[in-house]
Amino acid sequence: MQKKLTLGFFFTLFLFTTFLPIAWMFGNSIYEEGKFSFAYYKDIFLTQKYGKVISNSLILASVTTIVSSFIGVPAGLFLAKTRLPLKKYFKICFFIPLVVPSYIIGIAWVNLLGKTGFLNNVLSQYTFLSPESVSNFIYSIYGASFILSINLFPVVMLITEYALKNINPRLEESGLVVGSVFQVFRQITLPLIAPAILSGMMIVFVLSLSEFGVPSLLQVNVLTTQIFTQFSAFYNEKAATAIAFPLIAITLVLIILEQIYLRGKSFEILGRTSSNSTIQYNITWLKVVGIIFCSLVLIICVIIPLSTLIFNTKTTSAYRDAVLLARNGITNSILFGSIGATLLTFIGFFLGYLSENIRSRLKNSTAAFIWIFFAVPATVSGIGLIKLWNRPEGACQFIYSSLWIVILGYGARFLPLSSRIIANYLKQIPHAMEEAGTVTGASWFRILGKILLPLQGYGLIATWLISFMFCIGELGTTILVYPPGHETLPIALFTVMANSPTEVVSALSIVIVVMTLLPVGIFLAVSRYLVKLPQLTF
Repeated sequence: MQKKLTLGFFFTLFLFTTFLPIAWMFGNSIYEEGKFSFAYYKDIFLTQKYGKVISNSLILASVTTIVSSFIGVPAGLFLAKTRLPLKKYFKICFFIPLVVPSYIIGIAWVNLLGKTGFLNNVLSQYTFLSPESVSNFIYSIYGASFILSINLFPVVMLITEYALKNINPRLEESGLVVGSVFQVFRQITLPLIAPAILSGMMIVFVLSLSEFGVPSLLQVNVLTTQIFTQFSAFYNEKAATAIAFPLIAITLVLIILEQIYLRGKSFEILGRTSSNSTIQYNITWLKVVGIIFCSLVLIICVIIPLSTLIFNTKTTSAYRDAVLLARNGITNSILFGSIGATLLTFIGFFLGYLSENIRSRLKNSTAAFIWIFFAVPATVSGIGLIKLWNRPEGACQFIYSSLWIVILGYGARFLPLSSRIIANYLKQIPHAMEEAGTVTGASWFRILGKILLPLQGYGLIATWLISFMFCIGELGTTILVYPPGHETLPIALFTVMANSPTEVVSALSIVIVVMTLLPVGIFLAVSRYLVKLPQLTF
C-alpha cells in the first residue's frame, strides 16, 4: 500500500506538472466565446498559411538527423571497435557539444561565418565564395542544421558505441571465421545495432524539431519560432497552440512507427552491461582513418567554436563587463538550477522506479508516456504553464510571480529525462534485493532507505549533475515564463546580444560554457572516486 500510494502521488505530480498545462492549453485553443471552434486548426490543415513553416521544420530536423548520423555512427564505431590512441579523451571531448547549449555553439559559428567573421573573410579571399553567400548559409535552415548536428551528433555516437560494445562477441567471431571484417560488419554487426541507431536518429529528429534557441538566433522561421512569435508579439496564444499541434503529432507518429518497427524483432546482445571482450579490429589503416576522422570532428565541433569564443573576448575586462551585466542572471541560474536539479532528482527517482521496477502490463506504456513529454517543445511548455498559472487567485499568482514558475518550467521540460536516467541505473539492481527485504517483513519505505537509495548513490549524483546542467542552459520555456527580476543566465545572454559588443557576448558565452561543463568535471571526478569504493555487501 505504501508503494502504491507513493508512486501514485508522484505520477499524479508528474501529470500536474507536464500533462495538465499542455492539455489545458489545447483545450483552451478550441473553446472560444462560449463554444467550440477549430478556426486556428483550419488555418494549419486546410490552407497554405503555415505550409512553409512546417516544411522548414521538417527540413531542419531531417538534415540535422542525417548529418548527425554521418558523424555519430562512424565516431561510435571507431571508439568501440578500434584501438585509437587517446580514445577516452576523444570521447570526453565529443561529449562537450551535447553539454554546451546549442545557441552557444551557434554564437561561435555566427562570429566565424557572419559578414565580418574571420572564417568568412578567409573563404571569400581564397575561394570562389562571396561574403554574402557564406553569411546567407549560416543564417539559413542548413546553417541551423549544421549547428544542431554539432550539438546532437554525440547522441547517435553514444548510442552506437554502447550498442557495439553490447553485441555478443561469439556472433562476430563466427562470422570472421568465414568472412572478412567488412562482410561481418555489413551482415552481422550492422543489423544488430540498427535498432539502436534508429532510436538515436529518432531522438535527434525530435530534439531538432523542437529546438528553439538556434532557429531564434539565426532568424529561421520554423514552428518553434512561429509559436514564440504568435504568443509574445501578437499575444495570440490560441494560434500559438494550434501551431504546436503538428509538432506533437509528428512526435507521436514517430514513436508509434518505432514501436511497430521493433515489435516482434529479437536482437542478440549481451544485456545490461558492456562487455570487456568486445571484438576490436586491429587494422592499421582503419586506425589511421579513425584518428583522422575523430581529429577532424574534434577540431570542427569543439576546438573551433570554443577557441572562437575565447579569442573574441580579447581582454579580461570583457569578462568583468559580462559578469556585471549578467550578475543577477548568474545568481538566479545557480539558485534555480540547484533547486530544480534537486526536485528533478527526487521526483525522477520515483518516476524511474515506476517505469522500470513495477511489473505490469502497462510498464512499457508508462515509460513511453513519461518519455514522450521530453519531446514537447520548450515554447509549448511555457505557453501551457502561462495559461494554467496566470490567474489572479492567491496561490496561482504567488507561483506565477515567483521563482517557482521557473522551477515548474524545469520540471515540465526535464522530469522525463531525470526519470529515464534513474530508470537506467535501476536496471543494474537485481529485483532479488528488494524481494529479500520484503521477505524479512520490512516496509517499502525501509527497503527504500536501506537498500535502493544507498545502491543508487552514483545514479542520484549523476542525475542531479545532469539535471543542473540542463537547467542552467534552458531557454525556450524560461524566456516565456520568468517574472521580472528572475531572469536566468541564458535570458541575460540574449539581452546582452542586442545591446553589447561581440567581446562581451563571447565572454558571457564562456561563462555559460564553464557553468555547464563544471558539473561534467565533477561527475567524472566523483565517478573515479566511487569506482574505487568497495562494493556493498548484504
